[in-house]
Amino acid sequence: MTEKVLLVAFQVSALAAIAYWIFARPLRPYSYGTGGALVLAGVGAMALLDGFSLAVIEESRARYGQVVSGTVEERLSTTGEEGTRTIGGGRRFGRGPTVRTSGFDVYQTLTRAIVTGSFEAWVIDYRYPCSVGGGMCRERDFVPHDLWLRLGAGHTVNVRQSKEETRTARLDENPQRGLAIVKTALACVLFALAGLVSGRLKIFRRPKYIQADAVVTSVQPVKYGDEVRWKVHFAYFDIKGNAQESVDEVNDPTWKSGDDCYAVYSRQIPDVATLHGRAI
Repeated sequence: MTEKVLLVAFQVSALAAIAYWIFARPLRPYSYGTGGALVLAGVGAMALLDGFSLAVIEESRARYGQVVSGTVEERLSTTGEEGTRTIGGGRRFGRGPTVRTSGFDVYQTLTRAIVTGSFEAWVIDYRYPCSVGGGMCRERDFVPHDLWLRLGAGHTVNVRQSKEETRTARLDENPQRGLAIVKTALACVLFALAGLVSGRLKIFRRPKYIQADAVVTSVQPVKYGDEVRWKVHFAYFDIKGNAQESVDEVNDPTWKSGDDCYAVYSRQIPDVATLHGRAI
């Protein structure tokens, strides 16, 4: 019960923090950025919940679980290897699989492929004693190819369950920690993409200020009581190639028309710049 409470608390806290980070800065209403960020964040949230939940279950199975003896009922594959029935989520290359089941959506297929290194699937159907379903439960595991090759119908297998599991389990030789890590990592990638789309995350930040070669066009003295300063007008080309002219006040009387210098301006306001020392 404590683990479940901690799991829910983590999920709520993590999703709230991520949502605040992604959407703290308001986006334009009905913009493509808003829609894209919402979709990516939503899919990422589902992947995070799935991955973290699986990690918690795996930890419970490993530390507090029990192992019972089960029996392999059938092997299946997407390839029909060794004469097995084919399995899948729908039609494939114009020909449907013999057995249709869940677990073949883009998300599940991609995460399994990252773990196994292949988009093909190898499946073991097995039964094991449990406290529900008339004392016998049936389960279906997606397993690595090498494990699939070692098992056959009628083989005895060890089945692992956590103390809180009643209708689910996994083969003892088929740990799911790697899959949990991949799903959580995928969630992080999707959240990062949502941050990019929303504008909250910038990988390549543009420089805040831009420096350009400039030339002094005129110098005018300005009196402030007994103090004299000089207004230096200077011209330059901005980053888009547009001619710009700006003015800055200095206390250096040696500036004169035709002097080389450089202008520093922001990308947003290219026609307002500050004058910086003579270019070398």
